[in-house]
Amino acid sequence: MKVFLGKKEQSGTILLVTLWVLVVLTALTLSVGRSTALELALTKHTVAKAKSKYLAWAGIVYALDQIREDSHDSLSGRRDTLYYCAIPMNEEHTPVELFKERVVGDGYFEISSRADGFAGQEEGGVYYGLQDEERRINVNALTSSNAFVLNSLLILRGSDPQTAQIITFSLLDWKDADNLLSQEGSGAEDDYYMGLSNPYHCKNRPLDSKEELLLVRGMDPEAFQKIEDDITIFPKSGNLRINFDTASEAVLQALAYAFKGSLTNTDTADADALATKILDYRRGEDGREFTVDDRPIEMGKMALNAKENVLFLAMNQFRTEKSDYIYVHSEGVEYRRGAKTEMSAVIYRPDLTVHYWHRD
Repeated sequence: MKVFLGKKEQSGTILLVTLWVLVVLTALTLSVGRSTALELALTKHTVAKAKSKYLAWAGIVYALDQIREDSHDSLSGRRDTLYYCAIPMNEEHTPVELFKERVVGDGYFEISSRADGFAGQEEGGVYYGLQDEERRINVNALTSSNAFVLNSLLILRGSDPQTAQIITFSLLDWKDADNLLSQEGSGAEDDYYMGLSNPYHCKNRPLDSKEELLLVRGMDPEAFQKIEDDITIFPKSGNLRINFDTASEAVLQALAYAFKGSLTNTDTADADALATKILDYRRGEDGREFTVDDRPIEMGKMALNAKENVLFLAMNQFRTEKSDYIYVHSEGVEYRRGAKTEMSAVIYRPDLTVHYWHRD
């Protein structure tokens, strides 16, 4: 039997169906809207992040230009200090003015680093400017005749003498070409590393990164973290050279400690006193690092006593005044969304080639 709906019942059914269709369409619209809004937000963030990347890269290019200009300057190109590191000696602009928040389009870049071992130019120990790698101890330049410098640094930074000796001589074995122990009982060649629970070969070549030290016998993350800012791998060949005008207190102390003893008739107190006098003289009249009156080290002007003179002359064989490897840390910031990108590079001054590159 057929049942016929009246007009009222038909209208009610149509209305009900229409309402359900509206509900479904509304839900779909809201879902699509939320999805679109999320995709739009992600797109905006991606664009902002890309902008920050190119802003950071602009900082690297800007640093290259500063290094080039400094290299062509007959006066400032001859030496590097904390204040004038790889930049022209220009009294019109301070390093803070040159490197802090340089606006480019809708963002900015700035070139800065942690001022480890120094007060920095501003609160928080921030240093605006470039850094030379020659302020650090080059582990690739260590040999049996100068490795005691690293040994001294490790002890200064908290390693016990035996561990420091194991790390030092094992490093020499790690990067030399032979399979002979540099020091019996303290070094490590292939047979040691292949006998570990997770074996690997001794490299027998220069280090390609500082972190590679963690593979060397005796080194652990804690000891590495303590010396990380005091060492470099640049250049990968050549003699040990340290810039006394930019080196940290720990590096200067390590050098002085390496030469104290019977050969120089000096002790720890003499080494500490020499490092202090170097730093005090270097700071200039205002007693602060990173200021325009920072002075280059001159032996005859530091009022050294006889023992300190002997120590300084011994250290001086490793001294350089001009730095060839320049470290740049650039941060790009996009204004609207606050996206940030950090880039680091080590630039070889003579031909402006990039020898190290990292982006977060």
